[in-house]
Amino acid sequence: MRDFESSLNSEIHRFVILGDSGFIGTHLKRRFQYLFPEMECMGLSYPAIDLTKEGEAGRLAEIFDGHTAVVLLAAIKRQFGDTLDTFLQNMLMTVNIARVLEKHPVRRFIFFSSTAVYGEDIHNTRITEGTPIQPTSYYGLAKYAAERLLTKVMSARDGGFLTILRPPLIYGPGDLGATYGPVGFLKAALHKEPITLWGDGTELREFLYVEDISEIVCRLALRAHAGVLNVASGQSYTFRDVLGILSGLLFSELNITSRQRTKDKVDNAFDNARFVQLFRDFSFTGLEDGMKLTCAFENKRQADKAETETVGNP
Repeated sequence: MRDFESSLNSEIHRFVILGDSGFIGTHLKRRFQYLFPEMECMGLSYPAIDLTKEGEAGRLAEIFDGHTAVVLLAAIKRQFGDTLDTFLQNMLMTVNIARVLEKHPVRRFIFFSSTAVYGEDIHNTRITEGTPIQPTSYYGLAKYAAERLLTKVMSARDGGFLTILRPPLIYGPGDLGATYGPVGFLKAALHKEPITLWGDGTELREFLYVEDISEIVCRLALRAHAGVLNVASGQSYTFRDVLGILSGLLFSELNITSRQRTKDKVDNAFDNARFVQLFRDFSFTGLEDGMKLTCAFENKRQADKAETETVGNP
């Protein structure tokens, strides 16, 4: 890490996270400040800045320069609707940021894309960075269009490096959503609610612990790396595996209901050779350990909430 720190100190003076108030952004900001307390670390999120508006996005010109590393997390997630309107909003953000980059290029730009660009409904157990792009959702289309636009803008100037990350589902402490998977299942179980399983739950998926992606992004901010990177351990699990781990952590049987699939069963798994080449010493958090940490966080959060309510209502 020391060699990377000297590289950072000579090239990067400021770290900017666009979308720092969200689940991943909160972890990333905390991790960067822990690793590099002497470095300026800025975060901007809605409503402090509305990146869909050109005038507001233009304020980024004040902090974009040749000694800045930027991470773009801000996006409207699929949970809020996979529609043409959300596609347009996501593209407006990218276009407005690209306008600023044209006149105020940065040293590093890390874009959070998604494995959705490969197609959510396409079976593939050997996904690599060279896998054909086949997005089947507006979300995936917006991510890939953003990749191409940012590549066009960043390649027009020498000295800048664009890294495009395509992570699988990210989970961990502080995730306020209820996405189908580790966190959604955990929240349902803790609230004594039934967990709905589509089909037999044997589809293969990879799940990435949030502290792992935070560490990886901090390292990438120090590297002169450009290109696409699937952030994956190469270890996939079934949703049945997730439920088995969860049942063991809670020492109880789960209330599971099954619903018939509305789509064909699709497995996804990754060949992470490129990641291993870049980060030979990196050790991913296993699903059981990640879920244990997430479960402990949720239990404490609920206990703290109950204590606060008790104090407020003696």
